[in-house]
Amino acid sequence: MGKCISFHSYKGGTGKTTLATNFSFLLASKGYSVYLLDLDFYAPSLFSYFDVKPKSWINDYLIGNSSIDDIFIDLSSLINGNIDGKLFLGFSKGGKEDVYQLEGNLTTDKQVKLKQFQNFISMREEILVNKEADFMIVDTSPGIRYWSINSIVVSDIILLTLKMGDLDLKGTIKMVEEIYNSLIENGAICKLLLNRVSGYCMPPILEINHNMEPRETYYKQKVDEMFKGAKKTSITLDTLVEIPCYCDIQFKEREYLTIKESPNHPFSTKISEMFDKIIKLY
Repeated sequence: MGKCISFHSYKGGTGKTTLATNFSFLLASKGYSVYLLDLDFYAPSLFSYFDVKPKSWINDYLIGNSSIDDIFIDLSSLINGNIDGKLFLGFSKGGKEDVYQLEGNLTTDKQVKLKQFQNFISMREEILVNKEADFMIVDTSPGIRYWSINSIVVSDIILLTLKMGDLDLKGTIKMVEEIYNSLIENGAICKLLLNRVSGYCMPPILEINHNMEPRETYYKQKVDEMFKGAKKTSITLDTLVEIPCYCDIQFKEREYLTIKESPNHPFSTKISEMFDKIIKLY
């Protein structure tokens, strides 16, 4: 049976959509069957990477108005060469009425809430069991919200994406204390993705004695120090990979698949490193 991997973050702007999209494409280009879902109903952005419009939205499936086949678009044609991989994308619709339809009645109608969650579980089973997908990749909404919690609860692996600022670190640790602690204790795999760290378009970190220190060593120490200061958890999450800041990607007018357009770019190399480490987790 395939695996569900969620990209989550404490706040927006950490680059998780870019990471999820490029990672999904790399999986498909290596021959895997991949379903990539945008579950950030509050600020969906996956559609901006692709000039396509679905027949139906993920929202439609969750409220029971659409079939699984209607919400996914087959973009396997994007894969270069004679590769047998598959890439399917599902988009969410984030208008005011659409969000209200999914959340507006949840506080008063428990049956609506339960039915939508059951449909979400059904979607996971359809993809990983009936469709025999190797991976279901979920780009969640940031923070502690109803649908982001649903996403991480059903995930086999959770990749917590953050930038190396105190706000991101403290917020991430707060989520670990309040949510991830119990998930990890029950077998979920959770790793940190340190995104946009220094070393490419910003100078690398220097030690106090001004000797160069490896980027990985510096950030590991900083993360470990923050977790040691946490009062409610004894868990320290491992870092899966550190991804330097690449302004040539971040400030492009339209982000796309860097790993497809520039496979030798340092960012693409880091996505490949992430792939190698994820596969070893199995």
